[in-house]
Amino acid sequence: MRMYQHYGLTGEADRYLEENCVKDPGIVCPECGYVVSLRLKILKSEDYDAFYYDGPTLHTFELKDGGKVKEVIQAMPWSSGPCGFLCLELEDGTRIGEWDEEVINHC
Repeated sequence: MRMYQHYGLTGEADRYLEENCVKDPGIVCPECGYVVSLRLKILKSEDYDAFYYDGPTLHTFELKDGGKVKEVIQAMPWSSGPCGFLCLELEDGTRIGEWDEEVINHC
């Protein structure tokens, strides 16, 4: 069966988001009063049609310094369908958390 295969972001990119992005106010547990969820503040979401209406949803996040960082497709090789490798891109074009070419080529 041919389908989109999502490899997503690297650990480096995930850590960058966690450390540098604004978080939406958390969900407070009504029983204990503790914040149980802090999600990254998403400014924009776009669905990318990689294959028969299937593909990644690419997000743009707000940074603590007021800037933005977005998820972009770094590579999309084919292996019984497209394989989506994502990284982050700052407004100045700097990329964070790119996948190693060896990993992508192994796909």
